Amino acid sequence: MAKKFPGESPFRFSVLAAFIFVLTLTFACVSVAFITAVQATEAGAPVPPEQFGDDYYKVYGTPNITLSLEKDRVYQGEAASLFLTLTNLGRITSFQVNEEPAANKREEILAAQKEQELEKQRTVAQDVSVHLYAENGSAIDIKRAVAYPGSIREGQTSARLEFPVDVYKNTPPGSYRLFAVVNFTYQRDVAVKGDEDHPESPDVFYWYEGISQSIPITLNVERRSGAEFAVTYVSPQALAAGSEDNVVRIGIKNIGHDTAKDLVARLRPESGMYVSVDESPIESLPPGQEEELVYRMDVSKDAVPGKNYQLRVLFEFSDSKRDDLSDWENAYIMVEPASAGRSWAALIIIIIALAGALLVVAKKKGRI
Repeated sequence: MAKKFPGESPFRFSVLAAFIFVLTLTFACVSVAFITAVQATEAGAPVPPEQFGDDYYKVYGTPNITLSLEKDRVYQGEAASLFLTLTNLGRITSFQVNEEPAANKREEILAAQKEQELEKQRTVAQDVSVHLYAENGSAIDIKRAVAYPGSIREGQTSARLEFPVDVYKNTPPGSYRLFAVVNFTYQRDVAVKGDEDHPESPDVFYWYEGISQSIPITLNVERRSGAEFAVTYVSPQALAAGSEDNVVRIGIKNIGHDTAKDLVARLRPESGMYVSVDESPIESLPPGQEEELVYRMDVSKDAVPGKNYQLRVLFEFSDSKRDDLSDWENAYIMVEPASAGRSWAALIIIIIALAGALLVVAKKKGRI
């Protein structure tokens, strides 16, 4: 049960409580208004906003960017470029008169005319940037992902924007989704205030706002040929550092669905290995068939023991639909330390050479 203290007035307590409540509510409203004003300022809203509340005209509409992809087809293992163009299909959707200029005030008439002219810039996309990315980044590598076409007016199309890409060799054929994120600013509003002392030079206030559009793009990845190659073995699997005239055999198999004709397989090894015979021609390689490529190789004495060296096999061929096709596969071979036999042989040769040189010197001096 509540206690009542002597001399306490219930009415006085109620008035005090009401006063505290009103004071708290007022403080809260002021705080919210202050925070909202700060947030609006940080977002680029005009300060003070009333400059745009009673201007002469209100115009509605925004820029609207559409995108066109010049070629939507790339091939496995291809380094290519995607070319995009942007078109601004924005338009003014409505025009509203807020206030008519006074007929007897020249500064207002000129200010209204200038505002009406400037309002037409509302549909211009300014400071446009395009960021292109692949939904599946493990399939397509976009080498340069950002372009800046500048400003695009209503009805205008940008210049071609180039985005170099690499399509990985092991990317399965099919459709892949890319996204072009288009960012730009536009003139949300403009207000012109007449100056009685300088009618020809009114004050102009601009209100800009940012827009971001994400536009999906479909890119198709294809194989150039129905013939496809796989390395099945490498023999030997290791070569000694400093060894020469090695015979290297590489097995390849056509795992595709078309016959490879007039096939020439050239070997391009990593630095440290050298090929004296770098071609291995095959007249025809039907699907499912395996053939052996034969090369002669030398290994540098400076090759790193224990390292797997890459041997890239470049294929040039034709199939049933196209000529002048190319493809490649990688094989690997390990480098071993120089063999003891080779080292001893080299040492014996050096000793024999030194002994021969000493014998010649001795004969010249008549000691023998």
